[in-house]
Amino acid sequence: MTEVNEAIKPLHDRMPVLLFENDWDKWMTGSLDDLLAFQARKFPDDLIEMERTPELWVKRKKEGVPAAPLGRQN
Repeated sequence: MTEVNEAIKPLHDRMPVLLFENDWDKWMTGSLDDLLAFQARKFPDDLIEMERTPELWVKRKKEGVPAAPLGRQN
């Protein structure tokens, strides 16, 4: 996780590392210092577009049964 930028801050206090296409090779094969540099940077606010959706991130089951993440069925 990286420090949150202003675009994400109203929703969350952390954000995942976001990569540009030309970062992929360094992300996959770079040194530990390369990876830590990704963690230290903030992704530009103006390149992030958020859209709220009505779908929850967690699929609810019947009452009394714990919720399972989307894509996983018990």
